[in-house]
Formats: sequence, C-alpha cells, structure tokens
Amino acid sequence: MQLRWKASFSASCLHAAASMSESLPVVDSAIAAALYPPTEALTGELQACGFAVESTLPLLVELAADYENNRELIEMAARRTLGVGAINEAGISRLAGCVADLKAAWLRKQPSLVEELAVRGRPLREQWEARGPGLLHAMTKLTVENFIAPSAEVVLVSPLVGGHGRTHLLSNRVTFEALLANPHPGLPETLRLGWLLAQLNLDVPVLSEPVSQLRLPRLASLATLPLTLAAAESVELATFDKSTLLQAIKLWHLPPTLPDEAPQKLFDWWQTYDSSKTRWPVAMMALDRMMGD
Repeated sequence: MQLRWKASFSASCLHAAASMSESLPVVDSAIAAALYPPTEALTGELQACGFAVESTLPLLVELAADYENNRELIEMAARRTLGVGAINEAGISRLAGCVADLKAAWLRKQPSLVEELAVRGRPLREQWEARGPGLLHAMTKLTVENFIAPSAEVVLVSPLVGGHGRTHLLSNRVTFEALLANPHPGLPETLRLGWLLAQLNLDVPVLSEPVSQLRLPRLASLATLPLTLAAAESVELATFDKSTLLQAIKLWHLPPTLPDEAPQKLFDWWQTYDSSKTRWPVAMMALDRMMGD
C-alpha cells in the first residue's frame, strides 16, 4: 500500500466536533470546555439547515483535509448530501462562521496546535514503515489477494480522544489521531493504523457484495478487528486472545452501541472463519447475521 501523509488543522477541528457530538471522552478537559460551545452551535446550525448531524459531521471530517476554506467545505458537504442549491447563501455563511468559531476557540486555547501536528508526523511514519507493510502482508495471507487497497491517504489530526480514527471509504482516506506513545503496551499504534487501513477496500463488491452498503462501514470495522490482531500475532506485534480483543474494542472506540455479547461473537466468528477457510464475502455475510441490528 502506497501511503500519502498529511496533517490537517481543519480536519482536527471537525474531528473534535464529531467526536464530542458522539459523546466520546476528551482527554483534556480544558480543551473540551473550550470546544463545547462552538460544537453545539455548529450542530444546531446543521440541524436548522436540514443536515443529519450524525452523518454530516464525519463527512466534514473527511472533506476538511481538502477544503481548508470554511465556505468551500460547507458547500461541498451540502452538494454531497442535500444537493446543489439546497441551502441558501445565508445558511452557508452561518455554517462557515460556526466552523471558523470552532477553529478560533481551539487556537485560543492551544496556539501551537498547527506546529505540533507537523512535528507528530515523522515518528508515526517511521514506526509504520518499520512494521506496517509486514502487518498488511500478513492480513492478505489471512484473507484474499487484493484485500488491501493499493493506496490510501492518512490525515493526521490532534489526539483529542487519546487514540481514535475514522475510515472514509469513498475517498480512500483515514483520519488518524497522531499519538506519540502507545496507550497500551500490547496494542502499538501501528496496529490501530493498520486496522483502519484494512477497511478501505471492503466497499469493493467482490469482498462485500452480500452486505448492505448502509451497514458496511460498521461491519468493516468489526470484521477487520480480529483480522488485525491475528495478523499482528503472526508478525509478533501483539497477542490475539479475548482479552486483547476486548482491550482493542475499548481503546479504538468501536461503536458504543455494541451489545455485551459482541466481543465473544466476534472472537467465535474469527475462529470459525480461520479454521474453515470460508470465502471472505461469505464470512462477512455470516458476521452481518450474527451482529444483527
């Protein structure tokens, strides 16, 4: 996989708003207090303009690395979701102002944020280049040829949540909180990045055709979790057992709506897949049925 790396202040701010709207814990309470009012204002204005907040904020995160201009960012998000002309000029201006207020609030609290993001990139790239390609190769051996996308973009954002990331299937991009230390010694950050990258090709029909596109992002995050840990064990990066699986679910912020029995189901699903050598699309369909709604 050929990776392109970039750090984005704009994506950091929208990632912060999305994370806070999803009730994820913010590591720095002072930053959380500063960002809460502009985040509330942004979500309120999105609702007033007819956007679905739960899907629009992640889309803004996805687009922000390409559109640092706030007005262009809002216009593109509107075209992608509501259609051309669905929002009037006044609404676009208000939303762009909300994004500007969010950025200003963070810079007032942390003026060196942009410089810090630039510094964080180099060690993360070095860690990835040392172990990441081997991890992805091990994933391919456990699945099918062409499981891993040939290229992707990694957008580094500030570690607001202390280890979170997002996959953006349509743009072949991941948003990755740039941590410089591993939150857990048994789960290095290289694994978290590998897990996110492994999801990017799962919208290819040959890998996921039986699965509803509406459920695919959630299912992709689940299916690639035991895959990542199994591959990591094969290259001596981690141990794959139920304890490590539970720790990854917690640290990597998988959907909070997962039922209590989900980790056991996920572990059992992988054991069945690995022992039976079921075709990957069939295994995805089986996991979809196991997890239900």
